[in-house]
Amino acid sequence: MSALDALRTSVSGMNAQSQKLAGISNNIANSSTVGYKRVDTQFESLVLEGSATSKAVMAGTTAVDRVQISKAGQVQTTTSATDIAVNGDGYMVVNENSGSTGKYLATRAGSFRPDQNGNLVNTAGYYLQGVPVDATGAAVAGLGTNIDSLQTVNINSVAVASSPTTKMTMWSNLEAAQTAYSATVPTPSLSSVDYYDALGAAQTLTYQFTPTQGTVGAPAQTNSWTMDIFDSATGTGATTAAARQVGSVALVFAPTTTATQTAGTLISATPSTTIPSAANAATYNATTGILTIKAVGAAQTISVNIGAPNSTSGITQMQGAYTETKIEKDGSAFGLLQGVGVQSDGLVMATFSNGKSRPIYQLKLATMPSPDQMTPVHGDAYIMSPAAGSVRLLNPGTGSAGTTTGNSLEASNVDMGTELTNLIETQRAYSSNATVIQTADQMLQTANDLKR
Repeated sequence: MSALDALRTSVSGMNAQSQKLAGISNNIANSSTVGYKRVDTQFESLVLEGSATSKAVMAGTTAVDRVQISKAGQVQTTTSATDIAVNGDGYMVVNENSGSTGKYLATRAGSFRPDQNGNLVNTAGYYLQGVPVDATGAAVAGLGTNIDSLQTVNINSVAVASSPTTKMTMWSNLEAAQTAYSATVPTPSLSSVDYYDALGAAQTLTYQFTPTQGTVGAPAQTNSWTMDIFDSATGTGATTAAARQVGSVALVFAPTTTATQTAGTLISATPSTTIPSAANAATYNATTGILTIKAVGAAQTISVNIGAPNSTSGITQMQGAYTETKIEKDGSAFGLLQGVGVQSDGLVMATFSNGKSRPIYQLKLATMPSPDQMTPVHGDAYIMSPAAGSVRLLNPGTGSAGTTTGNSLEASNVDMGTELTNLIETQRAYSSNATVIQTADQMLQTANDLKR
């Protein structure tokens, strides 16, 4: 190798170390950048000609930058519910445009905030992608099977919420002595239970229990009752309770304990087929203990659990005053959107002022065989290039994709101690290459002086 070769080799060394210095400076500058992936500069020696058995002409070195995309940073807790971190190998999918008309990219930079239209966008201007779901969390048909079917997550997609009541439990204990003969007619026992119609308005079902009294000389107790059900939303404006009636059920209870019955438990529940009308009559399932009624003028069906025959869980007839033992219902009133959050399974949950919550989107995580081969673009996002392998979309919590965590962000994977050490090494290597150039220059100068 001549002095000129030494000059060229050392110049390549200085250029390579300069490139490494640029990578180190970029790492240090982004040590606090959410989702930033460290640049690792590696060197490759160059040989212009020659072989293992002949003279080789060395040509110095070249630097190659590799982004450590697959190396995760530390997850840190934040105060924003729309900050998202991934615990696993998956990547959130984002799009350049709010209408999902730009490039789909992968990222771990999860600092998302709603824009003026309610679209979740991160600090780099990329829009979070997901799949719209119904109130049960089921994805809209045909969406989420491939990247092109994903849509921008919009938290204003469900600004208000209410759900009608479909299930109710009405258990109570009736006073057994009231079915015995008495010269004084007892006052019916009443219970009122609020429920919600399809518009989220509160309505009321009133349960009226009237004993069937024995007569003089008859057995002490008949153990029979009539349960009439009235609906505030049926027959609105009517002047009589009968116009609001949505059910009438004959109840019979066991007077004593036998081989097949327990004293005080329900023997039978027989709905009337003519009150309020044959077309709107209540029905009873003796196996499940469910009484089905039609409220709001037959527009809303409610399943009322009154208990199955020979069960102490339900309506009973024991000694003592009338007591409501269990009253429950589902459904919710009208409520305004108050906030959103992200669950570990990737469901974006909306919370409303009525205390209810429901899923509005399902996030998908992208996985690929070789994520380090993705192409970096600005904003700590990556093009899912063919070199990275086939992309799979998985629900968080599936396989190696990992889970999602709200109120969290993935920090940069830069280690400052490592970078400062590399900085010192790069400085020394650069100086050493400069010394070689000075020495080669002196050698050439000496050779040049020999001609004089």
